Amino acid sequence: MILHILTNILIVVLNFTRGKIISKNSYAVKIKYLFILFILAISCKTQKNGLFEFDPTTLVGNKITLAEIADDITYIPLDNCFPLGIIYENIKFINSSIYLSEREIGILEFNRAGKILRKIGNKGRGPDEYGFNYHFSVDEKTESVYVQDGNVIKVYSKTGRLLRKIYQPENEDNIQTIEFYNSNLFVFNSLNIGDSKYNWIVLDTLGNLIVKKKRTTPMFKSGWGGSTGTYKFENKLFYWNTYNDTVFSILPDLSYRASLIFRPGDYRVPRSDFSPFKQQVKQYMHIEQLFETSRFFAIRYFHKTPTFVLIDKKNRKSFLSYLESVEGSMDFRRNGGIVNDFDGGKMFLPESCFVENNREYLIGLLNSYQIKNHAGSSEFRNSTPKHPEKKKELEELANRLKETDNPVLVLVRLKKPD
Repeated sequence: MILHILTNILIVVLNFTRGKIISKNSYAVKIKYLFILFILAISCKTQKNGLFEFDPTTLVGNKITLAEIADDITYIPLDNCFPLGIIYENIKFINSSIYLSEREIGILEFNRAGKILRKIGNKGRGPDEYGFNYHFSVDEKTESVYVQDGNVIKVYSKTGRLLRKIYQPENEDNIQTIEFYNSNLFVFNSLNIGDSKYNWIVLDTLGNLIVKKKRTTPMFKSGWGGSTGTYKFENKLFYWNTYNDTVFSILPDLSYRASLIFRPGDYRVPRSDFSPFKQQVKQYMHIEQLFETSRFFAIRYFHKTPTFVLIDKKNRKSFLSYLESVEGSMDFRRNGGIVNDFDGGKMFLPESCFVENNREYLIGLLNSYQIKNHAGSSEFRNSTPKHPEKKKELEELANRLKETDNPVLVLVRLKKPD
């Protein structure tokens, strides 16, 4: 198709260069034709490429509501056995369990009703303990838990017993996050600290090296750490990094390809040694979370202001929400997101998603006092959501909760794609 269009363009150009005498109107028609052919050629090339290019400066603030995209909502109050403070964002729904990591307590496993099952390992500095637990992953087959503790990965059994430690001395302190995928452990490295030569390395369950992926960015150092993340979608593992131009998708055979592009611009974090304390970092885009569903790309980022956006994959229409910090909270979570006209609850801010029984679910988290305060507000009382029976259920939940209770997980089941 592109070859055919380019051939036509060449014919038009040759007609001009052969010195043919043409009228003013004919000349205008040929110029118009040439312009259209040129646009079509570019368009066909873009369609063939098929990659979405993300640029926060070009987004349009359309609105979307929860009832437009979802057909069910479920609230799961978390057991008060352990008082939960800051819960890190990598909440995982695996098999019949919910796994999450709390800053002071460590990694906890709950059942689907929110009842505590066990604590995985212990927080501390002992030989069997971990000091850091921001990043962890779970082997879905054995339910072993892999915890990144600095430059050491500690592996715990389902019962919480330490099985082994995986050391990566060549990475020194460069490990930024880990993920278990297709029976392999993926270790993703930071790009701006030390001299890491790889974007990621792949290990087996015992820590033996399988393959390495060389980094595509030049060596540099920066005073700003940036961010790295992963997500799973359609049996592929996706990896993004603040300093990369490309979001990569990794396939089960360990091959990889480009999936999404961050368009060049002044909003990109510079690959240089700059200090965030000396420069205005608000001008730079900092990705906080990125994932996708069958219909949407979902991106939470900071560029001048905290923002969450859903981008429709088909028509590239963007749905923006500007976020605010949670009042009186030391947590990094924010208020905002998608207007909840499903049951009249608080705005829903998705943190991630998972697939179960061929249905897609978005995961969110609300503090108990947020639910109670909202349920007692005139906004809630006067709301007329699409599902009034769900509003009644939410009101009953709020009446059962205490303000000091642990947070509540929110599951939103997405409508089946057309």
